[in-house]
Formats: sequence, C-alpha cells, structure tokens
Amino acid sequence: MLACVFMLLGIGGLPAGALADTVNIAFSAAVTTLDPQQATVVQTDLSVISHIYSPLVTRNPDLGITGVVAQSWRALDDKTWDFKLRPGIAFANGKPLDAGVVKWNFDHLLDPKHKTRVKEWYSLIDHVDVVAPDEVKIITRAPFPGLVAQLSMLFLMEPEWTASHDPSREAMGSGPYQLAEYVPGERVVLTPNPTYFGTRVSASRAPHDKVVFRMISEPAVRVSALLAGELDLALDIPPTDIDRINKSGIAHAGWGESSRAMIVKMNNLKPPFANNLKLRQAMNYAIDRQGIIDAIYNGHGAVSKGQLLSPMYFGYNDKLPPYPYDPDKARKLIAESGLPQPISFELQVPLGRYLLSQEIGQVIAAQLQEVGLNVTIREMEYANWSNAYTRGDMGQASFLGQAWPTLDADGLLGLYLPGDPGAYWKDEVFAGLVMQGRSTVDGQKRAAYYQQATERMREQAPLVFLFNQPLTYATSNKFSWQVRGDDWVRVYDLVAK
Repeated sequence: MLACVFMLLGIGGLPAGALADTVNIAFSAAVTTLDPQQATVVQTDLSVISHIYSPLVTRNPDLGITGVVAQSWRALDDKTWDFKLRPGIAFANGKPLDAGVVKWNFDHLLDPKHKTRVKEWYSLIDHVDVVAPDEVKIITRAPFPGLVAQLSMLFLMEPEWTASHDPSREAMGSGPYQLAEYVPGERVVLTPNPTYFGTRVSASRAPHDKVVFRMISEPAVRVSALLAGELDLALDIPPTDIDRINKSGIAHAGWGESSRAMIVKMNNLKPPFANNLKLRQAMNYAIDRQGIIDAIYNGHGAVSKGQLLSPMYFGYNDKLPPYPYDPDKARKLIAESGLPQPISFELQVPLGRYLLSQEIGQVIAAQLQEVGLNVTIREMEYANWSNAYTRGDMGQASFLGQAWPTLDADGLLGLYLPGDPGAYWKDEVFAGLVMQGRSTVDGQKRAAYYQQATERMREQAPLVFLFNQPLTYATSNKFSWQVRGDDWVRVYDLVAK
C-alpha cells in the first residue's frame, strides 16, 4: 500500500525491496499492433503501448485524470482548450517531446490521407496550435466536453522515427519502458527506459526490471502456468477455477465488475439482419442471459439492461429494462419477419480474447436453433477475426465484447456512428442523439441525449444485449493486484508484497 501511495503522490519509484527481476503477465489474446494510432483494444494492445509511450493525460486506478506530458490544462471557451506541457521530456532517441510534436501527432492522426482506426474518436478536433514550446491549444469544431478524458487514450509518437520505422511492429516512445522484443502472437518483452522523466503513478519509474507479456489463449494453460510458478499475473481465469487457485498456497484469484458488455453484433448492412427489425428483436428474446451467467460464469456478471452501458458509465440509462428470455415471442417474430424459413446465418466466435467464448458461443447457437434459426458457428483466432472486424469485413453476426475506458457513453456509443468501420449499423436518429450529446457542455443535458440514444438502440436492436463479463484474474502470492473496471492492465497495479 505504501508503494502505491508514494506513486500516487509522485514521490519517486518503488523501494528497492519491491523490485522484481522479471514479471510475467499472461493475456488471453495476442497483441495485434504496437501502433498507438491503430490500436483499439485496451486490455492487450493499448495496455502494452501505455508502458512505452506517454499520453498527455492518463487515468489512475481510482479513475481520476492525472497529467503525464501535460502538467495543467483549462478550457478557454467551449471550443478551445489550453495545455501546458511538462518541460524536459524526451523520447528514448533523445528527441524532445514538445508542443511541435504534440501538434504533429494530431495532424498525423486527423490527416485524411492517413487511415487510422482511432480517427473517429477525435473527429470533433479541428486543429492544434503551438503557442510556445511548452504550450498548445486544441480547437474543436463544436464543444467537446469529453476531450480531456479521451486524450488518455492518445499516445504520442516521435515524428522522425515514425517516418522511418514500422510502428505496428516496432516501438520507441517516451514512456517508462522500452521495447526489447516483440514476437507477434507470442510475447512482448519490455525493459526500463533509462531516460524516462516520470513522477506520477502512470509516469513513475519502471517498478519492475523486466516485463514479459505472454499470449496464452487456452484458459487451462494459463492456470497451469500460474500454479507452476511461471506467471505472476493471469487474466480471464475461468470462474470455476477461482476456489482451486485460492486453495493452492501458490497463488490467489478473484474477480471484479467489468465495463465490458458482451454482445452478439449483427451485421445490419447484410442479409438476413438488414432492414429486418423483427428478426433482430427475436434474437434478443431468444437468449437466456441469466442461465449463461449461472452455468458458465459461475454466477458472476450481470445481465445487460437493454443497452451497451453498465452503471459505471456516464450516460447510463437506469430506466431501460433488459430483454426478457421469451422463446415463444422470438418464434412469433421470426414467423412475422417475412423471410424464407428456416433463416440461416453464420455466427463468428473469436477465440482467446473473451472469457470462455467458445462455450458461450455454443450455448447461444443452441438457444437460437431452439427458436427455429439455422446457425452455423465459425470459430476464429482472435487476431484474424479482429483484423477483419476493424476493416469492416465482419460476417453476418459475431459474439464479442465492447467497453470504453473513459467510462463515458460518448466513446462506447460512438462506436456505432456511421464513420466507424466497426459500426455495422446506420441509424440517423441514433447518430444525431450521440452527436448532440458529444457537443453539449451541460452534464444533465448530455446524459439525457445519451439515454435517448440507448433507448433508440434498444428499440432498433442492432445487436443482442447479453451481459457484462466479469473481470477474473489470478496472481502469484508474491504480488497483490488491483483489478480495474476500465480494462487497463498496467504493471504499476501489480505490487510486490
């Protein structure tokens, strides 16, 4: 605890006794890119990137905002933000991280000729002006009250290095760690950056001498490796293994509430779901959500209340009811859909990223078949599925999870705006409500717009609202771990006992 307090207060790094030579962390899915402007997955890609690169601001474990490259910021008016930068920051190659570099990162991100997966997240930004070497102004096209929180996901690259390297497979930043090795699909190895400037919790001196992020897709293999002493932290532990791990004397396990909504996303741009509301609603009535939670998550998790958002999000709509399990109503709607029977489609199930996805996918397919749908399961390696999904090539339907680490409805609902290749849905009413919320400064009015947007989404049913996946984990008894509802995985939260 004392080390955590020191880190939060910015009083140096961990005491020498708390250092570990090597820390091994197991993800359930592979890191797919090291490029900060192409990464969209928080628990893997962005979590690794956050150790190598620095953002203007970051979220602490208590979910508060702390400056990293920015030491202060203020809104000059509804569309102008001023950021003062911390002096003396440099990249690992010695180049300064100054106002010009900050501007370049935004120019690069927003350049229409440069295709990035995260461009839509910052679409309200008009331009960035350099005021002084340590000061920038960010000017937006409309009020953007969620800007500061959103900037916690933008990691700053060095312009000259980026132009001459492949940032998807190489990395060079100003963060507390530097890339020592990247073997795609297997591991990422980090070592401390000796030139790091850090003073705060996510900008503290590297607390471990070496960090190895391993990709182990099979849950049983993660558990076995942990109990064999090969891992210090394993994520997405099967809930049925928690008691066994806690009795092992070697490690301890637990779970926490998650912001990650598990869904079946239907491709509303393709048959059979395009322009067929009754079929999409039938899909929602056909699934026994609580039954899946009890049987597969061992009772952990919560049924989604007819929306992507969970109660921890700003903009959550506490008046929306969940879709009830009503297979008879599902059959009736399918019969009224006007489509030739039986209706057939493929359900994609990515393996290795989501807790027990294979088992859940099989149950979902069986329940859909019980109401008369002809469902074929296609299991896919997560990396292959993710690449297709993010470029707009998802099949007819897919089981997946979605969350937004700023815990603001704007980010999660924004994934369904027409400009996002992963939306697979176009609805002008929904998009208009989200955009009104995005540019409204008054908090109550913002929340009201997002709540109306969730009502519209529930009504139009572009996806099957399922449940929130529990955050399950296990650590060796050498460490304590603070689970975070926002999905970030950072070694600063792994504290030696």
